[in-house]
Amino acid sequence: MQALQEKERIAKVLFMLRLLSEKTQREIGKGISVSFQQIQKYEKCLNGVSSDKLFLLAKQNNWDINVLFGSNPAELLEQIPSDKRRKVESQFKQIEHNIKEERKLQAYYEPLMPKLEQELAHKVTYKEPSISEVEIEEKKYA
Repeated sequence: MQALQEKERIAKVLFMLRLLSEKTQREIGKGISVSFQQIQKYEKCLNGVSSDKLFLLAKQNNWDINVLFGSNPAELLEQIPSDKRRKVESQFKQIEHNIKEERKLQAYYEPLMPKLEQELAHKVTYKEPSISEVEIEEKKYA
């Protein structure tokens, strides 16, 4: 779960740094060779940002790399002009909602992971059920 906390923190910081820089998502994306849609996904916390992209973001935009890698969004929020705070708070709610949904997905798939890992390691493989097994299952639900 710590990975999700870090993903959330980075999304919030990235959004605020872009606002403070007064740059568009297109401008930010162009600097690191990704689309504005990808920047949107980073900022909404739908996709994680790789460390090499974070480094490029800092370099291309003259941002302090320490801010991207270790700052507290609450402290950075204090630097946001009051006329943009509502927009930031709304974005934070969206990010938190997206993280909550991702946690639900992780909880759903967590019990399935051991079997999937065995299949991926070729220890256990999926077998098509025989016709008689299918008929038995169908009769249970008929």
